[in-house]
Amino acid sequence: MTTIQHIAAYKKPLDAFDVVVVGSGPSGATVARTLAEQGKAVLILEFGGLPSPGAALTPHQATFTKAVTYTEQMDGNPWTACCVGGGMQFYSAITFRYRAADLRASQFLESDMAIDWPIEIQELNEHYAYIEALLGIEHMGDYPLSARATRIAAAMSSLGYHPHPMPLAILPPQHPHGCGYCAACDSRCCPMGAKASVITRSVINDDGLPGSITVLYGCLVKRILQESEGQASGVECYIPFSSQRLRIPVAKVVCCSNAIQSSALLLRSRSSFAPRGIGNEHDLVGRGLSLKVSGYSIGSNRRWLKEADLAAPHRGAPATVYTDDFYQAPDMPTRFGGLIYEVASPVPEENIGHLRIHYLAGDEPWSHNRITLEDKEDEFGMPILRVQYRNTANDEARLAYLTARADEILREAGAVTIRHDRPMHRKGASHLHGTARAGVDPTQSVVDPLGKVHGYDNVYVMDASVMNFAGNWNPTHTIMANARRMALALR
Repeated sequence: MTTIQHIAAYKKPLDAFDVVVVGSGPSGATVARTLAEQGKAVLILEFGGLPSPGAALTPHQATFTKAVTYTEQMDGNPWTACCVGGGMQFYSAITFRYRAADLRASQFLESDMAIDWPIEIQELNEHYAYIEALLGIEHMGDYPLSARATRIAAAMSSLGYHPHPMPLAILPPQHPHGCGYCAACDSRCCPMGAKASVITRSVINDDGLPGSITVLYGCLVKRILQESEGQASGVECYIPFSSQRLRIPVAKVVCCSNAIQSSALLLRSRSSFAPRGIGNEHDLVGRGLSLKVSGYSIGSNRRWLKEADLAAPHRGAPATVYTDDFYQAPDMPTRFGGLIYEVASPVPEENIGHLRIHYLAGDEPWSHNRITLEDKEDEFGMPILRVQYRNTANDEARLAYLTARADEILREAGAVTIRHDRPMHRKGASHLHGTARAGVDPTQSVVDPLGKVHGYDNVYVMDASVMNFAGNWNPTHTIMANARRMALALR
């Protein structure tokens, strides 16, 4: 049984749940479903509401309080999206499995923290398969290349590179319930359900589960409460709608808010038992923040304005072709590169007369990249967050290499002019990882390989916070697979 409603409207007891999950995005939804499959009663607490079909991302980012960044202004984005289902409701649906090298990046990159994951890639494979079946994405790779992707693929091939159809969690147009080319769907909630998400694939809203999932939104979890050493007793919440504060008892609590918000919750949970915050005895919580390095190259040619396929707005999946030739390359700085792929602007008309390429790589996770709490509080009585982040010389060199390769592809495709857009990822990004590192040594990690916070019996982190290296791919698929792996071990 599934219930999804505003917490102010919920009238049943709040002490009848086996597990409380904080956050309803891809990790929290996967954890909740996995536990409900085992007959557990799960409560998910979420701040944002239900996004409507066709909703845009921006209003679901405007809900939350901004973070302080290197500008000393509150202009940082500490959430991907604040809503039931999280950022997956608006993602581009790119669905890669990570590779063994993503879990063993120390052979290529440098850091003063653990880079390697404490598991092997084989431990994720069965969970990847489960998520793929759950999301109904057996059609990955069947989505047709866009007109712009066809041009880019031809240029890649001409240069001796190897283009591949993008693996997408979107039912292709030829499917009875497939994509209808209604818009440039990145940063939008799919109005017809072709794009897989927490809601459209009934990850949590499934009445056939043996257990139950109750999603209560409109609720900010301020801190985890303790009444004894190594044991959480409850969570303290604030309901902005009614200006109400309440305490919800917990048998187990799982943090799945994202790599900034989950660590912020642990840091806010100070008490006489945890004076520096839960799991922060060794000053590790919030450190190792990884936002990936990325950028866009946009090629233009006036002639394209007279060619029907490039003179039209882009509609449909934003990315349909990629190359992984630079994932590991001998001439790439550090020999460890990333992904290059076609990606359309979320605004259909902005693609007229242009070809746009995105490049993406996991960044080196250093301890100076972190989130901390400011003394000042926001309107909800929560400490304002500070995001401290800068890239290394290796990161900059890898990004420059990928930029040069993307520009080369655009020139081969006929671009006369090329401009570059570099996302302001130093202020937060859609890909957040690494602030509660996983490992067996409590002095070097926050959680064990199964997500349990060291020194605690019933506090867990199961989102991208536990990804020691961010990986060179879009992370949603891996976040969900890893969350299921950990949740299956929760007893």
